[in-house]
Amino acid sequence: MYTLEQLSAREEIRDILHRYCKGIDRRDWPLVRSCFADDHVHKHAEYEGPPDEFIGFASQVLEHIPGTHHSISNVHIALSEDGNSATTEANFVAYHYIEAGNPDFAPCQTHGKATDWIVAGRYCDTLERRDGSWIIIRRTAYHDWERASEATGSAVTVGHHAGG
Repeated sequence: MYTLEQLSAREEIRDILHRYCKGIDRRDWPLVRSCFADDHVHKHAEYEGPPDEFIGFASQVLEHIPGTHHSISNVHIALSEDGNSATTEANFVAYHYIEAGNPDFAPCQTHGKATDWIVAGRYCDTLERRDGSWIIIRRTAYHDWERASEATGSAVTVGHHAGG
């Protein structure tokens, strides 16, 4: 049985994972940044490095993708015995709508057509409790599978990334 402190830690950690998804989908880069320690190392696709550079990488990749939706599920959390560190593995599915006419980029070739790009994988994180709050110190994102297909209809993106 979990103690109240362990339950609280688990919920705070789960909140960080959800905050990351919200930040990415809203293009709220300060919110994304708040998930990661200054000395954090992030490995995602071809990117590996510190959090501020990751945000530059992510914003560049998503520049021509007006609609995204990241979902987290099957969150497994292992707390250390002293309760000050944890590892997690969380499944994610990321839906991306790429509008027609956007340039191809390495992860997804669209050939100029509107494209639905779906990526499923895992976020494997190491977290620490620092100054009383949980923060991610290392993330490795694994893409387990991807699928891209011509979109059959336009996505509705009005107000999407402005917190609407």
